[in-house]
Amino acid sequence: MQIFKFGGASVKDGEGVKNLEKVLQKFGDDRTLVVVSAMGKMTNKLEELVDLVVEGAVYDPVIEEICAYHRGVIGDILQEIPSTYVKWEESLKGWCSKVKGEDLLWSYDQIVPHGELMSTSIIAAYLQRSSRCTWLDAREVIRTDQYFTEANIDWVVTEKRITKELSQMDQVIVTQGFIGSDAEGNSTTLGREGSDFSGSIFAYCLEAESFTVWKDVKGILNADPRVMEDTEKYDFLSYREITEMTYYGAQVIHPKTLKPLAQKNIPLKVRSFEELNTEGTLISSQNTKKTVPCFVFKDNQLLVTAEVKDHNFMNEQKLGMILQVLDLLNVKINLMQNSALTFSFCIDNKEFKARKIKELLNRDFILSFESPLKLATIKNYQPDSFNFLPWNRSVLMEQKTSLNYQVLYR
Repeated sequence: MQIFKFGGASVKDGEGVKNLEKVLQKFGDDRTLVVVSAMGKMTNKLEELVDLVVEGAVYDPVIEEICAYHRGVIGDILQEIPSTYVKWEESLKGWCSKVKGEDLLWSYDQIVPHGELMSTSIIAAYLQRSSRCTWLDAREVIRTDQYFTEANIDWVVTEKRITKELSQMDQVIVTQGFIGSDAEGNSTTLGREGSDFSGSIFAYCLEAESFTVWKDVKGILNADPRVMEDTEKYDFLSYREITEMTYYGAQVIHPKTLKPLAQKNIPLKVRSFEELNTEGTLISSQNTKKTVPCFVFKDNQLLVTAEVKDHNFMNEQKLGMILQVLDLLNVKINLMQNSALTFSFCIDNKEFKARKIKELLNRDFILSFESPLKLATIKNYQPDSFNFLPWNRSVLMEQKTSLNYQVLYR
């Protein structure tokens, strides 16, 4: 059994859906589970819709745009609109009327999953024209807690359900990435780009022979080709190496993807859906020799500085208070430093989480916020690696170890 994952770029239009079928015909078999993201940039559009709905603003034009996009794809590949797709249009409209004025995070997780539900209903209908294919609602098998927008997996329940539902599969299964549900039946999401993680959940529970992520690049590169020229492809990487790269923010694989695969020694392949004859990158337990430097550039960063109010030191107790709040909010620190009186940390700039941080820490600390900033990381740097950084940067924070270098700058 093998698991394939296709991201939004690979199924952004009718040609993308047709290409997915070609990939399945060339590399798949009757025991292939296909995990699919929302089409194109649809998650961004659905996030825009959530904001409008929760604020009580006019949102009907955005719904019309979402539906028109999907119906355009359907018109390119199918002769009629599948009833399995139409029900998700109606569901989306229904949820928008329900969540007005409700909690933002809960509302997000009830509306945004429709991107995956719509895309997979279209793709399953297309594949069913010529092959045996079943559509699966991932929310029926992936159980999570109620950390909406960053839900954690209940592995015991999830493994039991996936094994029961799919262990005897003998045809192609199409399901969604990024989504699950809690014990009360609420939809939940696993964090942006979480479809990779979904694929590894299925791979782990089904003890798949491999998990392949199909992307618009020829494999894992040592930098984003949109940012740097003359990038190099890694042919082989270890679980450890790729885990560190994703920790620092490399947009190649969702950070949570690697652990389930490593636990059962399931190889991960990253391949191009455009260049099917290229081998891509293989990630396994085998240690790799020292690799070429990896460059990671993250935009829209927020620097938060917490200063003590009582003129005592920023001691372990106060640090613990801050870290406890960040853990509660599921906020990952990208870079941090402390002094006698302050603790500064860099995080992804998400307005609603910044508001929560201020709300929970304002009583005990003097807080300051600065954004938008940029964070650059060079992993396995070499003497000439620093030449690739902007020369005119205004540095706010930097750290250097024997292998890695990070700098936060304006």
